[in-house]
Amino acid sequence: MCAIVGIYGESNITSLESILSLMQKRGPDGSYLFFEENFVTGMNRLSINDLHFGEQPFMNIDSSIVVLFNGEIYNYRELKKELEQKGYSFKGHCDGEILPFLYEEYGVESFSFLDGMFGIMVYDKRHGKIILARDGVGEKPLYYAKCGRKFAFSTLIKPLKEYFGSFSLNPQALWDFFTFGFIPEPQSVYNEVKALKKGHYLVFDCQSLEYNEFEFWQKTLQRFSPICQDQNVDLVGITKEIVTKSIQGRLMSDVPIGAFLSGGLDSGIVATLAQQSLGNLTTFNIAFLDNYDPYCGFADESSFAMLVAKNINSQHFTLKVDAKNYQNFLKSFIQDIDQPFGAISGIGVKMIARKARELGIKVLLSGDGADEYFGGYTWYPKLAFNDSKFITKEKPKGWHYYAFESEKKEFLNLDFFGDLDSRGYFPRGDSSPITFIDFDREFYLPNEMMTKLDRMCMSESIEGRAIFVSPGIASFTQQLDYETLLRNGEKWLLKEAFKSILPQEILQREKHGFNVPIDYWIKNDWFNLLREILSKDSALFHYGIIREDSCEKFIKILYSNERRVGNVGFYLIALGMWLEI
Repeated sequence: MCAIVGIYGESNITSLESILSLMQKRGPDGSYLFFEENFVTGMNRLSINDLHFGEQPFMNIDSSIVVLFNGEIYNYRELKKELEQKGYSFKGHCDGEILPFLYEEYGVESFSFLDGMFGIMVYDKRHGKIILARDGVGEKPLYYAKCGRKFAFSTLIKPLKEYFGSFSLNPQALWDFFTFGFIPEPQSVYNEVKALKKGHYLVFDCQSLEYNEFEFWQKTLQRFSPICQDQNVDLVGITKEIVTKSIQGRLMSDVPIGAFLSGGLDSGIVATLAQQSLGNLTTFNIAFLDNYDPYCGFADESSFAMLVAKNINSQHFTLKVDAKNYQNFLKSFIQDIDQPFGAISGIGVKMIARKARELGIKVLLSGDGADEYFGGYTWYPKLAFNDSKFITKEKPKGWHYYAFESEKKEFLNLDFFGDLDSRGYFPRGDSSPITFIDFDREFYLPNEMMTKLDRMCMSESIEGRAIFVSPGIASFTQQLDYETLLRNGEKWLLKEAFKSILPQEILQREKHGFNVPIDYWIKNDWFNLLREILSKDSALFHYGIIREDSCEKFIKILYSNERRVGNVGFYLIALGMWLEI
């Protein structure tokens, strides 16, 4: 796990070292550089696998192919064996070592062979090209910018901003931010920076200075697809097999491993199977001291987490927090999100990652992705009924999304934003139920869940690994129609596949997301902070994002009984503080 950066059109290595240092948290265990005339590149390393032979860049025998790599390749052993049979040899057991040889053998087709999370740079000297590739679910970030005759790429946006200097804010990205709590890729907070699309590779021609993106993820899904077209196929058996395989592959590590344990089904499966293989797993969860939010219900799941921990005999840690603890982490959270990001649950992820790091753990396993791929959200059964109570022009099917277009116009400055709209991202209201589930998989999962896990874990020099997003799981579940996916309720396949290893209380309890009591906090402990962020002395006002009456307008919306907007209040806080950094 690392951070990578590179600049074509630059020969000054000092410039590279300066911006690479901005990502030291992502790779505190070593910094490595590669440079030649007109191209400088480098990486910071977080040592996880092959602690002695994992130094980068990786190269083929004649050094004509140079690779920098951020992430993990979980099926590298199988790929390495195949390459050895073709005559390739290796020095150690680092997963990234296979990449230049895999590229030498298969070219850009090589990316479709990978089961992993990755942001990869290949410098192909033979053809004068720089190739960037990113995993199919968007677990690892990779951004790029082209200004004049210079082309630069980076794991994070901050180094690009530092190198090129002045960037302009992207109004559409910020308008979307208040709807989703994240900035939808491939756009970024700056007009000049783009995210490489997940499941794509980019080819930059060093002669013409032109580039194009190409998709490879569909080939990956085909390669890892289990056979499940037969009507008599054992869906529960396949589920058990592919989930177990995914977990076993993601235990690859030469350093201690821990796991998030919320007390729900997904993290319970992950922790139980991991403990069966490791025998010394450490688990973590958050307990809210002010655990009753009258708008969200009980937010404290620690008793269920403890039940699973006792069942598997893990070393378990419960972090007890309240509004003040969260507010104390706010500045650190804002400094590490890279661009505006409003998932307040990310602060809890950061707290756990920090505790894990203090205990010497460098990898945390996560149950993210199970809800999207196995049909876990409580509104999914409702998708079959076009209930006008839940589905309007303002709010299409789905419950992840917050500020309505009309609400944004109430408290945001339209002189800055103009006539923008965020509804174009959604499927048509009359689309099939499975279309909306696919939308969550393609939009919400990468933009919020994967971003949160990566940025918050890596900000504490911890590698977060999502178990339920392997290409095998993605391919299998995408073959299931809506009726099959929800045949016996939410996540019935997971419950049936693993009912023998989990306590009945976990199997039978209703789903409860990691609900931070933000609606309660924003009206109480955090209210003065909100007023400060919306004042005429704030960065939001200085940049022209809000108006003089925005504070009054938003507080009126906040105290409306029609619906909860505490999350939107946090988006204002997050953006306001980010602008002040």
